Amino acid sequence: MTVYFLLVRYLKDDDYPDLSTDVTAVGAEAFGELLGMPSEELLNVYPLTQEHAERVEQLTGIKLDLDTYDYFLETEAD
Repeated sequence: MTVYFLLVRYLKDDDYPDLSTDVTAVGAEAFGELLGMPSEELLNVYPLTQEHAERVEQLTGIKLDLDTYDYFLETEAD
């Protein structure tokens, strides 16, 4: 089973994603560290907050605009 990591952006108060970016190359270990959990437990959807914003930008190069959007780290498996 392969797990993919997606950084998904939603306009505030919207139910449909505005943008989805595959960030799998960053690696499960880095995302587990970011979220404070073991990487093998990353199997859901995780909201990203101001607390995560600087590290997400360092890892992915994506700057989070938390005033306009809600961001989530989502996992998908095949």
